[in-house]
Amino acid sequence: MDTPKLKLVLPNIRKLFLPDPGMEMFEIDLSSADLRVVVWESGEGELKAMLAAGLNPYVEIAKEYYNDPTITREHPRYRTFKSFAHATNYLGTPGGIAKRLGLGVKEVERIQGWYLGRFPRIRQWQLDLKARVDAERSVRNAWGNRWYIFDRIEGNIYNRAAAWVPQSTIGLLINRIWDRLRGELPGAQILLQVHDSLVGQYAIAEAPHYRRAIVDLAQSVAIPYPEPLRIPVGLKTSQVSWGECG
Repeated sequence: MDTPKLKLVLPNIRKLFLPDPGMEMFEIDLSSADLRVVVWESGEGELKAMLAAGLNPYVEIAKEYYNDPTITREHPRYRTFKSFAHATNYLGTPGGIAKRLGLGVKEVERIQGWYLGRFPRIRQWQLDLKARVDAERSVRNAWGNRWYIFDRIEGNIYNRAAAWVPQSTIGLLINRIWDRLRGELPGAQILLQVHDSLVGQYAIAEAPHYRRAIVDLAQSVAIPYPEPLRIPVGLKTSQVSWGECG
């Protein structure tokens, strides 16, 4: 008799975080934040146009690559392609991506060739970044912050540099949004920061006001590129727990 396999079900730890009495919890999240920074860094115009039109570039690119107009955010091919493109943007190698996604190395090489040929400005951004690391041993983000590299230029140092630019940019953006909320909407109490999101609470009695005001304020903070980047913000709320914000 075969022993039934047990399915591991992980608890939703976020449900342990509860609002104070009379308060509603909220979570704001920046839409496609890291991708937007890569697009602005590279100046990839077609991806900018997709974002401006409210489209999800990973969905649109997956539709094109697989020649399948039925792909949505819930489609398995979308999730795979998003992970692939994200890793490729950060200079992921075919071997590393193949192992992580369960694909063949040759398949990843083929998709990367198509993707970087389709969006050559991303490839040029990567080449320019590698040249900067070699020449200056540092990289800079749009806020003017710089990461000085004291390690040897070997191993995954280029990947780390490529990831540092968008990740540091977004980390500084969310902190600036936090600072603005603290100064201009003190009734919105920030409890937690998670990379590109903030979790907090405000009085239920003033919920309609804060729901609008938080989003408006967060979207008003721009990353200072020559063409300023304002990232759309989503808001989820719950009067029960952080884990039930929706």
